[in-house]
Amino acid sequence: MARTGITKDDVKDARQRLIDEGQSVTLDSLRIELGNTGSRSTIQRWLRELENDDSTLLQDEQLLTETIQTTVLQLARRLQEEALAKVEQAEAMHKTAQANWQMLADNLRTQIQDLTAQTEDLQRKLSSSEDSNKKLQEARQQDALTMAELSGENVHLKSLLATKDQHISSLEDKHQHARQALEHYRASVQTQREQDVQRHEHQIQQVQAELRLAQQTVMVKQQEASTLQAQIQQLTATLQHVETTSAQLKEQLGSIQTERRQLERQLEHRDTLYAELQKAFDAKCHDVQQLQAHVSSVKTQETTWLQEKAALTASLATQQQLWQQLSRSATAPAS
Repeated sequence: MARTGITKDDVKDARQRLIDEGQSVTLDSLRIELGNTGSRSTIQRWLRELENDDSTLLQDEQLLTETIQTTVLQLARRLQEEALAKVEQAEAMHKTAQANWQMLADNLRTQIQDLTAQTEDLQRKLSSSEDSNKKLQEARQQDALTMAELSGENVHLKSLLATKDQHISSLEDKHQHARQALEHYRASVQTQREQDVQRHEHQIQQVQAELRLAQQTVMVKQQEASTLQAQIQQLTATLQHVETTSAQLKEQLGSIQTERRQLERQLEHRDTLYAELQKAFDAKCHDVQQLQAHVSSVKTQETTWLQEKAALTASLATQQQLWQQLSRSATAPAS
């Protein structure tokens, strides 16, 4: 028996105080907690009985401890299930987000490829338009040179035509003067002949001689007139040819001017198309930049999901450790 008056309840209370304070339960710590009273054998005996009582309480299914143990196990199991549900939900959300991101990435990749192809096509069209524009400018310059040559040739033809007109006018004046001189000469010869016949019959031979001379002169004048007429006809034919050539040149000039206007309209259309292609190219570059920014945002969201998953996984591991500790505390006998 305990000679110092140490009871089983005293030892039980001291042991509970040590457990509450988180200290190990030993004979020395119990004796110090009891105020250094009681023998070691008495304390050890009461301690052994308390351990047997605890073992009996843990094994008795009718006692309240099993209810507490069941409650703790159920609570731990529930915590684990909730943690697993959260992790599964987070994983499902992450998989969904990853699938959406993958789909979006594929779509963005396809759009980028399409935009790249469109950009290359626009660049080819732009290069072709620049080549066409260059060819049109070269053709325009060539047409300008041709127009200048035709204008010079037209001026030369007009000058030649004016010269021919002056020459024809001069020949017509000479022909008119010759005809007037011939008529005047005929009149004067006739008058002189009548006067000579009336005045001097003896001068008939002289008048006849003069008449023959006048006839020869008339023949010469007629030959000159025929020659002048032939020259006039030749000059008229030349004038007609020049007029025909001038009309043809005018038609060619009109056709060239029409082609020039068409080329100018084509050049304006090319310039407009070039400006539209440049605007479309700038818009596509802006769309590519927006898509790249969106891809960066999606990658940032994926990183955030991964961090949340890691946090949930760490929380689940912590809850599992807590559940294991609770399970060991509920099942293991108190030492």
